[in-house]
Amino acid sequence: MDGEGTPLTHTTRASPATVQWLLDNYETAEGVSLPRSTLYYHYLRHCQETNLDPMNPASFGKLIRSVFLGLRTRRLGTRGNSKYHYYGIRIKANSPLNQYTDDQTMAMRQQPMYQAKKPSSSKVDGESDTSQPGSNNPGSNEGSQSQQQHQQFLGDASLAIPNFDEIDMSSNPLPEGITIQDVRIFELLYREHAEAIVDVVVNLQFSLIEALWQGFWRNQPIGEHQNAENDFEKKLPKETLFALCKYDPVHVFVRKSDYAFYQAIIEVLIPDVLRPIPSSLTQAIRNFAKSLENWLKSAMQGVPDEMIKTKIGAVSAFAQTLRRYTSLNHLAQAARAVLQNTSQINQMLTDLNRVDFANVQEQASWVCQCDDAVVQQLEQDFKKTLKQQTSLEQWAIWLESVVNQVLVTHEGSPNFPKAARQFLLKWSFYSSMVIRDLTLRSAASFGSFHLIRLLYDEYMFYLVEHKVARATGETPIAVMGEVRQFSDLSSAVALGSLEADKKPSVTSTATKIVSSTPATSTNTTVMLVTPSGTDGPQVKRLKSE
Repeated sequence: MDGEGTPLTHTTRASPATVQWLLDNYETAEGVSLPRSTLYYHYLRHCQETNLDPMNPASFGKLIRSVFLGLRTRRLGTRGNSKYHYYGIRIKANSPLNQYTDDQTMAMRQQPMYQAKKPSSSKVDGESDTSQPGSNNPGSNEGSQSQQQHQQFLGDASLAIPNFDEIDMSSNPLPEGITIQDVRIFELLYREHAEAIVDVVVNLQFSLIEALWQGFWRNQPIGEHQNAENDFEKKLPKETLFALCKYDPVHVFVRKSDYAFYQAIIEVLIPDVLRPIPSSLTQAIRNFAKSLENWLKSAMQGVPDEMIKTKIGAVSAFAQTLRRYTSLNHLAQAARAVLQNTSQINQMLTDLNRVDFANVQEQASWVCQCDDAVVQQLEQDFKKTLKQQTSLEQWAIWLESVVNQVLVTHEGSPNFPKAARQFLLKWSFYSSMVIRDLTLRSAASFGSFHLIRLLYDEYMFYLVEHKVARATGETPIAVMGEVRQFSDLSSAVALGSLEADKKPSVTSTATKIVSSTPATSTNTTVMLVTPSGTDGPQVKRLKSE
């Protein structure tokens, strides 16, 4: 304890001078607060003056809570312009830090960059907005009501900002001209940048994210928000930022932070993929996802290529996941109408009982190689569940039980992701054989089965990606991002092979096959079923002569 009896726990990383500095300059008090960023900038100034290596914002926050017990974190300010504050602490009256509390020099938050661009209407981005700034158009109130109605479908935004790890510099020396303090400032700015993004997402003002990215990466349009950009320059000059963008530990930090952050944003926008949400909100999210990659590429012009690739990889996975989840949600709402219709359920049962499952299993066994007993059990459980006219949520529980039953033997194995992918392929192939049988029999309920099949395939994919994420210790969006990177790499390798085959000195395998093929050939049609991405599964026919 100090002389005043204040417990000093969890302060082993902090120097005694820093702890004493906190006690000399701050005090607890009821009904007051300080911006979290202001305290950290005070601390950075203290480290600079005393030649100390600063700790990252998360560690400093733990130190503050250890020295001043009972502090609470609150988000204070007007909507869209709020900041995180420590509630219950203030600067002492005799502290020299009082001269540094000017918001223009200390707060340095991203909100001023987009505050001027906010329209007077609070309509969700993607909806039409007929109200004009400063007018008394009643459409403004309608837009505000619409926004409030949409916000009730969002998840808990208080958990949207994960705990970003500290940049690990242990195995990589700092670039020339870069200090540890530069790295710590980058960590702080990156976290505050994420907080600003959460602000506009929660307020459903998606288009303002482009301005946030432009400001952070120093690509503001000439004449727009120059004061905010100058504030960035005071803390982390553009040359220093770009030098950090070439530093490998920063790439690792940004990649890991982005995947965790975007996963949290997804859970805010779509907390439950099966829960009905307004079509206007769904369309706004899809428009947002469609614009993300172009916004980021435009905002990062001139940034080192290594950082652009890192950022684009995470944002592309983020956008793709948003499109998939909104499509899944749309399918779920369409399927509810079918599952609640007694006559349709009865017709589906009649048609399903006519399917020759023994023949289907015989045809599928060579590809799937599934246990006959397991397949028969799934068939019986499906018919039983359909006959009970269960709700969509009960169907979801059954589908998850199927996934758990099949993959339980692979849990803890390094081959778990491969086993999960094989399960998805087998499930899709088997269900396609059932749909084929229904088609050949001209089943009256074919349309209902087709819709249900699309939904269950999509939901199976959703369940499996989450199980793989838990098994690998990654976020679901990171799993998908790695799959996309692997696909891009495979495409690049294949393209390189094709380029090599074009060289006259190389005789390709394809040429050998063609030369050994008889002159008489028949037309061949190959059907490719692409994975369900933005708008559900797609079938393409490739015809070769």
